[in-house]
This record gives sequence, structure tokens and C-alpha cells, in this order.
Amino acid sequence: MTAHLEFFKFYNDPKLVNDTNISIGDYLIALVYPSIFIITPSREEKEVNVNKPGLTIKPDSYPIQAFFNENPEFCEAVIETDEGLSKFFEDWSASR
Repeated sequence: MTAHLEFFKFYNDPKLVNDTNISIGDYLIALVYPSIFIITPSREEKEVNVNKPGLTIKPDSYPIQAFFNENPEFCEAVIETDEGLSKFFEDWSASR
């Protein structure tokens, strides 16, 4: 398992395992396939295209953690889309 996937698993509240989004600090990360949206603390919205040939998911209907588990190749791209989220990841990595 990659550190990037572990990061998302660490922040995924077990009570919200079937949710389509994850909150990490003041960030909201939401799966609205074929995109993942990152809402920053300043309410800026960033988008990462996670479209995968042959994959069909109804938007806003699939658990984001399940998506990351099945498609871990997108974890790093999502984290690196925002400097603050990348810093969150670096701090988390350093504390392990």
C-alpha cells in the first residue's frame, strides 16, 4: 500500500466509510466521478480528472475510500493538486 493511500485511510472516519467525501483538516475531498474535487480552506475548488477507461460510476454515488482502494494511482495526484494538502501529507508522513 502506498503512503498516499494510507494517508486517505488514516483520515477516513470509519463511521463515514460509505461517504463520497473525506474531510482532512479544513479540506473537503469529494468524488464526483469522473472527477475528484478538492475544496480548500479558502473555499477554492480544484478538480482532478480521475476518469478511467471502462469504469462507470454514477456521479456522487460511490464511496471515495472504496474508489481510492481500487484506484490508488490517483491518490498522489489528488494530494499534489493543492500545496496546503501536500503540506498536510508531508506533516502526516513525518509523524509516522
